Amino acid sequence: MKKTMTLRGTITYADNARSLNNKIFEFESNDLTTAWKVKKFLMWPAGLRESIGTVEGQMMFVGTLATDQVPSIAFNQIGSVADNRFIGWIQRGFNVRNEGTDDFLAAPTGMEANYGYVDPDHLINDALFIHSYNTKDGTTNPEREWNYIVELERKKINETQAILAIVKGRAQDVDN
Repeated sequence: MKKTMTLRGTITYADNARSLNNKIFEFESNDLTTAWKVKKFLMWPAGLRESIGTVEGQMMFVGTLATDQVPSIAFNQIGSVADNRFIGWIQRGFNVRNEGTDDFLAAPTGMEANYGYVDPDHLINDALFIHSYNTKDGTTNPEREWNYIVELERKKINETQAILAIVKGRAQDVDN
């Protein structure tokens, strides 16, 4: 029953800010024997020749793939592995430069550095969200678009697995 589906899109928010509860997938079905597993998770800035604000320096980006919405949480909690709802993480650094006529973001590596880690012990039978933030030098914070690609694989499961996935996906500890 292997079937792969790719989700892709953009999320826009200002630098030095966070963006929570971006729903990118919703699966509603009475069939408890179907679930989805994330195989790949990537995020990167949509434009490399974009405004950086007023100061050259560094920018850090953190993105999290989650099975549920979160209340307003602190920046550092977005990258935490302590929450069962979080199933994928990416952290990436950029140099921000002004070369005279165009500002740009420089990454020391190519596309391969945009892959996040995905916890292999998860099933999605409800929804999928992206929570992210970036922080950079300077106080001018232009809007920035962030691309994402998430590859899902459909799985056949039993009803017990479905119920456990629902409980875990809502931040309940199913191991203890």
